[in-house]
Amino acid sequence: MFTGEKPDLLDIMPFRDDCIYVVGKDGIPQHWDGEEWLPVRTENTNPLMGIWGPHEQCVYAVGIGGVVLSYNGKGWKQLDTGSYDSLNSVYGFDENNVFLYGVGGRMLYWNGDKWDYREPNTIHDLFGMWGEDIEHIHTVGGEGIYRFYNGKEFQRREDLTDESVSLFGVWGTGNDNIYICGSHGTILRYDGTDWKSMQSGTKEYLLSIWGTSGENIFVVGDNSVMLHYDGKKWSPIQSPKEEYLT
Repeated sequence: MFTGEKPDLLDIMPFRDDCIYVVGKDGIPQHWDGEEWLPVRTENTNPLMGIWGPHEQCVYAVGIGGVVLSYNGKGWKQLDTGSYDSLNSVYGFDENNVFLYGVGGRMLYWNGDKWDYREPNTIHDLFGMWGEDIEHIHTVGGEGIYRFYNGKEFQRREDLTDESVSLFGVWGTGNDNIYICGSHGTILRYDGTDWKSMQSGTKEYLLSIWGTSGENIFVVGDNSVMLHYDGKKWSPIQSPKEEYLT
């Protein structure tokens, strides 16, 4: 049973059917062991916005006020990164390549030894990150922000939308098949050469995207909108709830 009165849950990190973590506004990580959800007590009381880990012995959770929690397989501890800017999420590839990002363009990078600031060339909030490898990372954010990381620096590329559109989620199957979702029903696809707009059939804010292949992709967002892509078109999925999904 979750702590509190139905806390808003904002991110999930599954490792196995019997090892899943979720975080949310109550600031308490919850762990599924295959039978029940158990709260993970830490000193943190700030809302947690994102969670990620390369494996179940190395997990990071981040949130409001720059809070960063780390799990090493034995216990959770709060880290001091030297930053107090709120963080929206965390993404990486292994224990020595971890990015924390969030409000005001804040971007921190763990190289296995220390935390360093990475300049994303924007002051706008960052919401999503995905890459096939450390030298090909795509980052999106508020007011149409799109940045590409080449393994050394974040580069400003072409504008994908105008500033009235915020971009929230990014996911792909490879460097030649990448999808971005955002406000006003925005879905964009990169085919290895160009970014093109896709017909989503909705004007709702689309907040998160994920899939298992180019023929099985899901998008969720405001007012419980859920969409599925079969490789040809996006179709709505009926939801029993009328709330926003992240």
